[in-house]
Amino acid sequence: MSEPRQINLSKVIWSDLMSHFWLVLLVLAVLFSALAVVYSAHQNRMLIGHWEELHQQRDQLKLEARHLLLEEMALAEHSRIEQLAMDKLGMNRPKTEKEIAVHSQ
Repeated sequence: MSEPRQINLSKVIWSDLMSHFWLVLLVLAVLFSALAVVYSAHQNRMLIGHWEELHQQRDQLKLEARHLLLEEMALAEHSRIEQLAMDKLGMNRPKTEKEIAVHSQ
């Protein structure tokens, strides 16, 4: 009887891959494309999260600006300034008889 023939499996696999070279390239391209889609989806989610944080920060800054504007308006009230001038600086409103009107020519 004849001896059983030994097949070199690595040679068979290599020759099969080379005979279907375009198919191997297409499979690799599909895998690369799938990885690129996963990566871009991840980046998109990260950017959306950052965008949301920036919107929250913008809203917080707008609220703070409104509060500061209200505080500025309260501090600039005429009656408050007059009261501070009287209390801290000792200033008084001049009496009517001491007021002098100046007219321009």
